[in-house]
Amino acid sequence: MLNDREKMVLHFCCFMTIAKMTGVANKDDLIEKMIKDIRKNRCRSLSEEDVTSLLDEVAEEMTGGRNMFKYLIDETIANVGDLSNTLPNKNDWSDLK
Repeated sequence: MLNDREKMVLHFCCFMTIAKMTGVANKDDLIEKMIKDIRKNRCRSLSEEDVTSLLDEVAEEMTGGRNMFKYLIDETIANVGDLSNTLPNKNDWSDLK
């Protein structure tokens, strides 16, 4: 079972993903309302200060994660080079039999 901190992170990340993908209007106001509702309904043991601290930590980790993924993607692209020789032959499906 998830503890209240884990629940907050889960719901916050899901909501942020949905908000960014759908282009929700008044995103900042909606985020603030959702955080309050999540805390009140799903994470009652967390104080407002706990939530603020937790979401600051999440934001810091997301920044670090974004930088890490950018580095890994750039390294992969630089090291892969030309993929044309490694792609399967579209006319030979014998490996699927």
